[in-house]
Amino acid sequence: MAANQTSLTTGSPTQELRMTSASTMTPSQDIAHATATLGLVTINSAANPDPLTPPPSPQCSQDPLIADLWEETVIDIKLATLHLLMLALNEFLQETCYGCQTGHPSQVQHSCLQELSEYFFDTYYDDVMIRLQTDRFIPAIRLFVRSNTVDGTGTQIRRVAEHIMCELRSERHIVCAINDNITHLLEASSCARRVKPAMLRMIGNYWAGRHLV
Repeated sequence: MAANQTSLTTGSPTQELRMTSASTMTPSQDIAHATATLGLVTINSAANPDPLTPPPSPQCSQDPLIADLWEETVIDIKLATLHLLMLALNEFLQETCYGCQTGHPSQVQHSCLQELSEYFFDTYYDDVMIRLQTDRFIPAIRLFVRSNTVDGTGTQIRRVAEHIMCELRSERHIVCAINDNITHLLEASSCARRVKPAMLRMIGNYWAGRHLV
């Protein structure tokens, strides 16, 4: 089944980075691809001189605890949460893959390379959350927020993160939903839009224990 593609320009005008945005079942290997290519994404400020309105988040807008957060701060918390969620999904897939655990040479034995089932995130929500919400989860998000905008409290950061993950539970195709949200949020951002993808990679390394910062 053909997939619609959303195109973002990279540093070179002759190159294009394509991120899947179709409402079709997405191969789980696209998770690793999407997180790896995040480091290459930049926003063409000439083509987008004015930031777009961020995706609606009904639960966030109705929560009095986070009502005083600057809009850019909420965008950054969502961006960091989505990126870390993608990494946690990939970790869950590899940990539950027979081929990965046994080092099997045949791709047929690697369930992590198969298409994700519909409503995959809702089905395995608790399993993914165990892997995502480590001791470095909130500190990693805070590192990203502090690098760009006004910081929120740990409670506010956790509340925004919980809201967006709760909203994603109803998505039929979780990888497409995460990709689309990340793309839209980067376009809606008004601060440090060109360096945020690199910062997302940095906090991903910190969350995974590869950085001590």
